[in-house]
Amino acid sequence: LNGLQMPVIVGQTYPRTRTPVFVGDLRYVVFRPYWDVPRSILVREMLPQIRRDAGYLQRNNLELVKGQTDAAEVVAPTPAALAALAAGQLRLRQRPGEDNSLGLIKFVFPNAHDVYMHGTPAQRLFLQPRRAFSHGCIRVSDPVALAGYVLRDTGGGWDATRISTAMHAGTSQRVDLKLPIRVMILYGTALATEAGAVEFFDDIYGHDRKLETLLGLSPVIHAQ
Repeated sequence: LNGLQMPVIVGQTYPRTRTPVFVGDLRYVVFRPYWDVPRSILVREMLPQIRRDAGYLQRNNLELVKGQTDAAEVVAPTPAALAALAAGQLRLRQRPGEDNSLGLIKFVFPNAHDVYMHGTPAQRLFLQPRRAFSHGCIRVSDPVALAGYVLRDTGGGWDATRISTAMHAGTSQRVDLKLPIRVMILYGTALATEAGAVEFFDDIYGHDRKLETLLGLSPVIHAQ
């Protein structure tokens, strides 16, 4: 990104939550996005809490909807509606706002993994040396700077002021890029810096260990 670097948070180390390695095209940015709760998170994590706690939906700014668009009909959380949610006939989403799990900006590069980049209200996690906390998507620490970069050729003067205004407006807004930007999600445990030093990182997903095994190599032990 021509010198634009920032800490990110990636998927947890469980097999189903690891951030995949792939190439995509960034096509649009969404300010104040809804968070459509993935089916896996809904079934394993949220449905049990919704059933136990009548106030869970309201406290977490969640709503049941019928339909696939942002304009979908909101459905009251009756027992019948919760049964329909469990059966996959309704969606669960989190309304836009400061506490939304995606933060206030979402960067979309359509792909089969349903992975994208987004902000987050949990800024404290970027202070951790090992940042594998998500369910697979990539949380960026400075979404304003990234939005300014990707929208620089879109037109309309997307400077920090306009980006901040869109983030704190009353409605969601989608902005299409004039030209898509290629996005490469890579995994590496060694990095040669511009200053000349080589940095080594933990093989959190075990990709290096798997490759060593396939090649019949002895594991590399890095000095601490």
